[in-house]
Amino acid sequence: MLKIDYILLARHFRGETSEEDSITIDLWRNESVMNGLTYKRLESVSKSENSTEEKIISKEETIVWKKIITKILAEEDSPI
Repeated sequence: MLKIDYILLARHFRGETSEEDSITIDLWRNESVMNGLTYKRLESVSKSENSTEEKIISKEETIVWKKIITKILAEEDSPI
């Protein structure tokens, strides 16, 4: 029975694994129904976490860009 490294799975869901790592994960996943179900559940959790993280980053980026633009416009308006 193969054991899986959950850090490896997390990297896999982010697309950061090698072809060899992906083969190892596929072997583990296909070894039993429970492994397959575990994989699907962790994949689902990973996708929801990534989409939440992207929303937060996007919101933070928007705030940063607004600050930068405001600063640029303020500098343009001020006399030298």
